[in-house]
Parts: sequence; C-alpha cells; structure tokens
Amino acid sequence: MTEHYLDQSATTRPSEAALRALNDAPWGNPSSVHRIGLEAAACLKEARAAVGKTLGMGRVTRDRLIFTSCGTESNNIALLGTAAAKKRDPDNPGVVILSAGEHPSLENPAQALEKRGYRILRVPTAGGVLDLDYLRNALKSVSAPVIFAGFMLVNNETGAVYDVKSAAALVRAKFPDAVIHCDAVQGYLKLKKSGFSPYALGVDTMTLSGHKVHAVRGAGALFVSENAVKRKNIVPVMPGGGQEWGLRSGTENLPAIASFAAAASEGFAALEDRLSATASLRALLSDGIARLAEEVPEVGLNVPAGELQPGIASVRLPGIRSETMLNFLSGRGVYISAGSACSAAAKKKSAALAAFGLRDDEADSVIRVSFDHTNTEEDVRAFLEGLDAGVRSLQRKR
Repeated sequence: MTEHYLDQSATTRPSEAALRALNDAPWGNPSSVHRIGLEAAACLKEARAAVGKTLGMGRVTRDRLIFTSCGTESNNIALLGTAAAKKRDPDNPGVVILSAGEHPSLENPAQALEKRGYRILRVPTAGGVLDLDYLRNALKSVSAPVIFAGFMLVNNETGAVYDVKSAAALVRAKFPDAVIHCDAVQGYLKLKKSGFSPYALGVDTMTLSGHKVHAVRGAGALFVSENAVKRKNIVPVMPGGGQEWGLRSGTENLPAIASFAAAASEGFAALEDRLSATASLRALLSDGIARLAEEVPEVGLNVPAGELQPGIASVRLPGIRSETMLNFLSGRGVYISAGSACSAAAKKKSAALAAFGLRDDEADSVIRVSFDHTNTEEDVRAFLEGLDAGVRSLQRKR
C-alpha cells in the first residue's frame, strides 16, 4: 500500500543533510577542554551561528540563541524563567498575556502561575485573528504590571498567522519591561524570511523546534534578545552546570543540534521554492474540498479571516467524529491528525478550535491536514479521494 504522510505539523521526516550532520557530529562533550571536547565545542558554535543566521542574528553572544531539547522546553524557560526573574508582590505578582488557544506548552505553565496568584489575560482569536482592540483596551485597565506577553506566530491547528508585530508594539508601548515572546514553531521556515524574524516582529524571546523543519527530534532553540539579557528578565528554571549561558543547564545534545542546524540552513536557502511548492498543494487541496462541498455542503475548510500558513488546513466533516475519519484514512495509507499531536494524545477538547469560534460538537468533527515541499500532488489527491470515500461511507453508518 502506498503511504501518504500529511501530518507535517506533528513532525517531519529528517532530510538527508540533517541525517548526515547527525552522524558526523563529534561525540565529545562541548564543555571538556581537551581536543575531543574542543572539536565538539567548535561544532556547537557553528550550529548556533547557522541557526542564528536564519533569524537574522549578527552575533549570537549579544542576542543569544539557547539550544534546548524541544519547543516545549523553550516555551517553559521563557515563561517560567520570566516569572522567577524578579521579586514579585505575592498578593499581586503580575499579569501574563497569551493569545487564546495557545499551545499547551505555554497555556499549561500559565495555568500553574495562575494558581500562584498571577492574572492570565487571554486575547481572543476568533476567526483566526488576534483581537488587537481587546488587547489595547485590556492594557489600559490592568491593575498589575504585565511581565510577559506570549503570542504564537502560527496556530498549529488552523494555520492562522497572528499579527505578532502589532501586538508586541502595543504591549511594549505600555509595559516596556515586559518580556514579549513568540512561539514560532509552526511559522519558522514556513513563512517569508521577514515573517519569522524576531527583529521584524519586535519580540524578546522566540521558540523554534528542529523536528518541525526536517531535523531529528531532540533539539529546539530559544532566542533571547540582548535587552532581555541585560535587564536580567529571565533566570534559569533548571539550575545545573551552567551550559547555554546558564539558561539551560545540561550537556548539549550535539548530534540533534547539528542536525537542526543542517536542516535550518538547507531550508533557509531553499525557502522561496519550498513556500511556492506548499502554496501549490494548498490550492489543489482547496479546489478539491470545494468540489466535494458542492455535493456535501457540510464539508469545508476553517479558513482564517486574516493571513494563513498554507501548509496547515483545518477540514470540517459532516457530523463524523475526527478520530473516526482519521482511522478510516489511516486504513487507506493516508496519515493526518485530529489536531495538535500533544492534545490529541490526551484526547482533550481543542482550545485552539474553541478560540477560533467552533462549538465542541463542531470541533469534534475537524481534522488537520498538514503538508510541505516534501509532499506531492499524489499525496493531496489520495487524501481527497479518501475524504470523499470516507464521507460517503461513514455518513451511511451514522
């Protein structure tokens, strides 16, 4: 059976360049001062510079690029490290702002802070658009300082691209000492170069993940601006040996980091061609869904009202549970998801789809199709054929 992988937002197959870098990476500890350790340290330095270049970083010792194990760890360091950085009023420690429907790696630590007295302010994202008027008005009325504002660049379930630049500017104008963070995991190397630059967006910290861009799993990164470093706005949440400027102690996973750097460099060099290929597949998918909707009107796309990342498609089903359709398609060798891989494993209701504006019963009949330059028209057509067959077959069984 031919297989068609359309779950690129969950993880990606490592590229040949990424696998070569993995195998060629020195095995020594970058903190050791003998020859083998120095070779590893040189490799780590090169990898840091390579990933930094894709963000527009000139030097990685002023603005810093911290290697972590994954995007989840990077988000936790950014948020919890900010909360722990300063002495806070225990009765009114501060305000944390998030876009509604954030990834669990920011939402869940925010809930932990909420139990400790922090106020969490969630900016609505109905229709896939960050409500800047709501944010503007909320900033005027907060009774405690905003210490952290986190806005995801691309929603991992709907593909909506949020106006992080405008949101960051609003927070910065009212609370210049706040750490402004962007989870760019689903936007990094999937938008135009200026679209995922921390400098263009005006953020202090930014999260990246290697396995979303065709590196092996095990390496993520956190950009930290020079201003945030100088103001000591973030402190370590896991004390240890002091690696990564003390912000992420633990021996660096050099093979995974080298793989990340190779995939990042490869993706950055070929970005325009890759974006064009993804856009073409999106057009094919949209046309196919539209044709099916002529016969089954309940089928459709949850299309963001603003900008979108074309490699993520949120597809509505006619009263068929997403898990049921997922299993039907899997039986045909077509692999998609029912939403975020993190949330799907826990079988939780989708906060992202709720924030988008869907009722629980509607969200329960949504699947996510995600693809990139490594996919083909054959993959998309196989999905469309499977979707058509599944809708007709599963509707009859209801």
